[in-house]
Amino acid sequence: MKQTFKLKNGEISFDKEGISIIDNAKKQYSFRIFSSILWTFYGIISFLRFMKTGDQFLLWTGLFIGTSYFIILIITLFRSTKNNIKTHEIESLAIKQRFGNKFLDINLVGKKVRRVNQIDSINHELKEYIDLNFKTN
Repeated sequence: MKQTFKLKNGEISFDKEGISIIDNAKKQYSFRIFSSILWTFYGIISFLRFMKTGDQFLLWTGLFIGTSYFIILIITLFRSTKNNIKTHEIESLAIKQRFGNKFLDINLVGKKVRRVNQIDSINHELKEYIDLNFKTN
């Protein structure tokens, strides 16, 4: 039996073979990688300008921006954008909330995480379905 839940910008479908997700995760992933690389590059350039001018503002902003976006880049590389996930690839599922945003984290066998955003309106229905049919953490 196939169970489908609507998201704000897409849908997520569960069946006995796996999970199908229709959302804009690939676009978000590409944008996050691109912007993290640009801001990390900006941090490096700012630090190099500090070496030339000695301006403390360039040092601290360059270090802060460069390291924080480098960390975001590394975290993003451990995310997945798969649209079709087989049941044997799923390690666990969990609905989480941070800063008022609710999302579904699908932990995959290869230690990657597939995050499904914007599940606000279906939170309790999806949680009940996951609790009944999947192993949660």
